[in-house]
Amino acid sequence: MTVPPSPDSHSAALPRRIDPAEAFFWFLDHVSSMNFMVIAEGAGDLDDDALRVALARAQQEHVLLRAAIATNAEHRLIWVPAPDAPIDYQVVEVESDWRTPLAEAMVRPFPLGSAPLVRAMRLNQADGRWAVALIFHHSAGDGRSGCRLLAEILANAATPARPLAPHPGYQPLHALYPPTYTGAAGAEAIQNFKTQRKGELQRHGKFDDFPGFNRHAPITQPRFQTLRVEPERLERLVSRCRAAGATVHGAVSAAQLIALHRAFGDAEPRTLGMTTPADLRAYLRKPLDDDSPLLCATLISTVYRLEAEGDFWTLARTVSDDLKRLLQRGDGHLFYALFPPPAEFPATPEGIAAFRKMIEMAPQVTLVSNVGRLAPLPAATPFQVEALSFALCPMFNHVLFNAASTFNDRMTMNVNFDAARLPPEQALPIIADLEAILNRVAD
Repeated sequence: MTVPPSPDSHSAALPRRIDPAEAFFWFLDHVSSMNFMVIAEGAGDLDDDALRVALARAQQEHVLLRAAIATNAEHRLIWVPAPDAPIDYQVVEVESDWRTPLAEAMVRPFPLGSAPLVRAMRLNQADGRWAVALIFHHSAGDGRSGCRLLAEILANAATPARPLAPHPGYQPLHALYPPTYTGAAGAEAIQNFKTQRKGELQRHGKFDDFPGFNRHAPITQPRFQTLRVEPERLERLVSRCRAAGATVHGAVSAAQLIALHRAFGDAEPRTLGMTTPADLRAYLRKPLDDDSPLLCATLISTVYRLEAEGDFWTLARTVSDDLKRLLQRGDGHLFYALFPPPAEFPATPEGIAAFRKMIEMAPQVTLVSNVGRLAPLPAATPFQVEALSFALCPMFNHVLFNAASTFNDRMTMNVNFDAARLPPEQALPIIADLEAILNRVAD
């Protein structure tokens, strides 16, 4: 059992011991790639040299961009300074398909001790358009802070005279927990959480596995399809959600669950598991900004019984209510307590094997991660940024990972799948049905 540390047990300064959330994703990355990327799609005059300068500036401003994860004498993970390691920046020319090479680059690992734990990549298309991505080790950030960082880098590339703004960094996630989830109170909360969670997730019995999904594939083939919800349709969807008492996240999740249920190919009821990555910044001792990279994400688990003639808005409302209720209950804070503390897993082949054995029991689920509305770029630019989004390769038990974001009133959904586990001939029709369902309920 992991009892969250007391608030003063960590500092933002390096070196520091790794947080339980950061350690969880470090070990998980050795089971299935946990790197994520944030992506800006655009056109116009974005100068490479200016972008390199902006990347170097970002390292000056943000602590975790000049750091590495290493081990101490006891083989326990620690953050250490790495001030002299520049961000690797790669430029690739492509004809039109930039998503496949970018997805494949995303899963390239960051070895222990390497620095920094972020890479940059630019893909220039034949028609003059481009995509710029930051690829993160998940211990070094999350979707919201990554998107904001990329927006700032692009703004600084356009206006290099902006004043330097060094950020002192934040204490890690568990050091910012409210007293309810620390010490003796935290230990009691953990026991209650485990009992409640087990009963709720088992109330419909075993999760149904999607036919043809191969969780034991020997290789990884990351792919993603991009769906857009244009401003007018998104405005209608928001209005429909509000009238139904649901959130946009609930609607996207319902569409994905229904599309997956239909893809079973029969009218049988199915029990489908869902995992929702959620941002804890609003649920800490005091609200935390996303203005410097930090892992503040958690995972919320839910289960739904899908019927052939189920009502869309009832499901969307249920998903919305579940997420709100579970976050308020503390499920997000206590998720990492489901696993033994980092000190029990040395960063050795034996420790990784023990973690792998534990995590391989996870049931099959589908995921929707929504970072919500992202702020416009903080400065005018001579180029156009038309979309700001993120992506992550699904792990061995994830059928789909839908990464949603809204930028300039336009929603982008990068629906990720592993083609080695879920062949494109199965994945693409599900994604197309997801899009059709959302369009129908919006219109």
